Amino acid sequence: MKGIRSSLVALSAGMALLFFSGCGQAPTSARPQAESAAPPAESAPDDRPDGVRAPAPRAEPPPPEPTVSAPAAAPAPLPAETKMAREVASGGAAPEEAPAKEFSEVPVYFATDRQRTQSAEPDGRFGTERNPEGEHLEYGRTVITIPRNHQTGVVERPAWWRFEFREDPKRHVTMVEPVLMDQAAFYNEIRKSTDAAQQKELLMFIHGFNVKYADAMRRTGQIVYDLGFGGVAFCYSWPSQGEFTKYPVDKENAEWTVPHLTKVLTDLQKETHFEKVHIIAHSMGTRVLSYALRNARDAGLNLDFNNVILAAPDIDADIFKEQILPKIKPCARRLTMYASSGDQALNLSMQFNGSRRLGLSGDGLVVMPELMDTVDASGIDTSLIGHSYYGSQGPVVMDLFQLVVKGLLPPQRNLTQGKLGEWDLPGVVFH
Repeated sequence: MKGIRSSLVALSAGMALLFFSGCGQAPTSARPQAESAAPPAESAPDDRPDGVRAPAPRAEPPPPEPTVSAPAAAPAPLPAETKMAREVASGGAAPEEAPAKEFSEVPVYFATDRQRTQSAEPDGRFGTERNPEGEHLEYGRTVITIPRNHQTGVVERPAWWRFEFREDPKRHVTMVEPVLMDQAAFYNEIRKSTDAAQQKELLMFIHGFNVKYADAMRRTGQIVYDLGFGGVAFCYSWPSQGEFTKYPVDKENAEWTVPHLTKVLTDLQKETHFEKVHIIAHSMGTRVLSYALRNARDAGLNLDFNNVILAAPDIDADIFKEQILPKIKPCARRLTMYASSGDQALNLSMQFNGSRRLGLSGDGLVVMPELMDTVDASGIDTSLIGHSYYGSQGPVVMDLFQLVVKGLLPPQRNLTQGKLGEWDLPGVVFH
């Protein structure tokens, strides 16, 4: 018991470093520029092709009905190509285009087993507690706004030192009031959105430890926007406490949510008609996804996804290698894992759990090329904590773009093969 208390004290002290970043959140602009580890501006909306809705600034929305049974109108699809994509294709700078409107919109579908709250604010619609009702799952759709001057990898938020005390969609990544719906209406709307989308594909994001509901939604919108993904965006949000001292609670909730994610993955395959489904899970969310896929395999469910991506996975490396990887590989046409030796959050997790974490590179890096592509991101600037590099660092964003959007294999991407057989990202900052 004394040892556990000592580990918790060490974890709390270390996790205090995460207070302003969070394990599953992108770096925000709410910090002095000199301290920012975000890459340079990469994909401003005025460089994006037509097709993204960018309305005038919205008025404050009236309080919505808590649940609807009929689907909302299908959202406009996102473009398949961004400035990043066109530069890769052309080998040079993207051509100048007519100025865009002040912000763009990214529709995000979601399923969550968080308990609904009484909050009237979009950010607080779902809290940190487990949903005790029925099958525990709630379904809905929200819209994430991306400002015109958005920087790749950054979730722009209000900053008090800029005298920003309210969010503004022209300057910040914001979330509008979610529309809640029952399961039948939810999948019916997703089918309509699939038919309207430029790509008949879905990208699901599963967040990690220390992430609140609204942060998970904004992170999903940011990833989809930065990748120029032209399909349907989806977020699965489990009841993380959103506090750095609540790691043990998040760990328990990550186990509790597993059967609910298994149901969502099964229903997605049964109720929709996507040509490809890509899943990105981060940190403790990789544990949720891995166990859900393993349980589905054990139950005889033949799930089939295009890309399954484990970013900075907070999983026992030995358990994953011996008990999980062989079972989940048949669920993914391509399985990719991102690791880094500079991930201080996973070093703390290793001390707390007493076992090496899958997302740590070095001599113990898990490399099994016949089952999984291992990408070592140690060579890039991963900032103080080094745990959210998968969505905030340019080289990783570019690699995800080439993997998910372009469908390129490791030898076709900007990677070099390392001494253990892993694929190493170049130690340069993306411009």
